[in-house]
Amino acid sequence: MSHRILIDGREFVAERRTGIARFLEGLLLATHEKHPDWRLTVAIDQHSTLPTSLGGKAVKLHLPNLPELFWPALAKGQDLFVSPYPKLPLLKLPCPAIHTVHDVYYLTHPACRKHRLRTMISSWVLRRSISNAVHTWFTSKASQEACEILLGTKVECAEVYYSPVKSCFIPSSQIKAEQEPAYFLCVGNGGRHKNVELLLQAIRGTNLVLKCVGVGEEARARIRASCPDVAGQVEFLTAVDDMRLAELYREATALLFPSLVEGYGFPPLEAMACGTPAIVSDIPVLHESTGDMATYCSPHDTAAWQGAMLSMLDMSVRQRHSQNVLQWVQCRQGLEGWHGHIEDLEAVIGRE
Repeated sequence: MSHRILIDGREFVAERRTGIARFLEGLLLATHEKHPDWRLTVAIDQHSTLPTSLGGKAVKLHLPNLPELFWPALAKGQDLFVSPYPKLPLLKLPCPAIHTVHDVYYLTHPACRKHRLRTMISSWVLRRSISNAVHTWFTSKASQEACEILLGTKVECAEVYYSPVKSCFIPSSQIKAEQEPAYFLCVGNGGRHKNVELLLQAIRGTNLVLKCVGVGEEARARIRASCPDVAGQVEFLTAVDDMRLAELYREATALLFPSLVEGYGFPPLEAMACGTPAIVSDIPVLHESTGDMATYCSPHDTAAWQGAMLSMLDMSVRQRHSQNVLQWVQCRQGLEGWHGHIEDLEAVIGRE
């Protein structure tokens, strides 16, 4: 029997591949692979575009403007509504809904809490979304704990599912030549919580080269201004697709991920899947998602990051880390990694 699922696809913003977009793309590809007869309708707005990987696998519903009031009407005749974040429509939907909580830093980070009215509204939206969902998916135990501490109550009908990485992120079939390391890689949107400025401070006084992928124009200007004397050592790359990103991971000395807060963290796992070591912030969620297989530094200790980067210039150190990470990541790739999500989709639709 064919079923109909409506998906909030506004996170598919052109040339801005966020972790949430990567999660949603992977979920839809896995759902189509398991149930090719299901009709997946992805609603996008004027800022969004459907990933090419979903061509022929999902139906694009393009609306120039997509206010929240339209969602109940769009959901008529659907068996399920799926949102990649906890922002379910405020009005009651005619079908059950599942949403995902990646993080709650936008409610807990000091810089965000300065905007009290916005924080109050966002907190209310989170509570309402959780109460209206038949399932809440968390991307890590750390995110679930942070959410429950914030709300002061346990979230019912919740599951923690670690988001798998795409199968294109695999080691090179060729053995890397013993040559001087080319560059360090940082992948992320460049938001203040990504803490990219620390990396510029860390490469000061060295000849280390940093390449950044996914940083928006406004964030690039802010990051450059934080340490202008290393501008010649930093390159910002845009419009990088997954195949090119995989190459960048494989060719990098190490992946750098100095975030102050995270909900999960795709880039360290993608790098590890390519056989590249990851140096990440010493925060609980990144220990959880990387299985203690990365190198950990305080997100406030510039000297520690510089020392960790310099240590990776030793090929024997890099090779030791590369051998350790592959086993951890290999079981978190492909359709099998989405088994829990798809079981929940089947269970909810089966109850209808």
